[in-house]
Amino acid sequence: LAAAWRFAKQTGRTLAIDWRGSCYLDEPFTNAFPVFFEPVQDIAGVRVICDDRINQCSFPGPFFPTWWNKPSIDCVYRPDEQIFRERDELDQLLRSQKDSDANTVVCDACLMWRCDQEAEREIFRSIKPRPEIQARIDAVYREH
Repeated sequence: LAAAWRFAKQTGRTLAIDWRGSCYLDEPFTNAFPVFFEPVQDIAGVRVICDDRINQCSFPGPFFPTWWNKPSIDCVYRPDEQIFRERDELDQLLRSQKDSDANTVVCDACLMWRCDQEAEREIFRSIKPRPEIQARIDAVYREH
């Protein structure tokens, strides 16, 4: 999330947090972000879409990485090799500190360690767990 936010900030893009299909939920069409975190409209000057509006969004092509330009039916299965290839393509784009000609940049590969600590801190300052999640965190903390 921090790497995608940093890219959106550098390029003046909107950050869409689309965590549908999360392994942490049994509902594949539910965006996991608002299940676990309070909704935000903005993170340090970057417009954010992270709630149920994501289901009504139609993201314009072309897409980066180019794999996402395939018809939807061809995108259902992404082999590990493709995910690693996308991670490397995204890493190159992020390190270049340039924008992409694509209308939509999809960050759907693990980009840990692809941004600076200040970007990570900004994310942690800006998003808050939902109260029921925070209560569970606090209970585990007290117990252990």
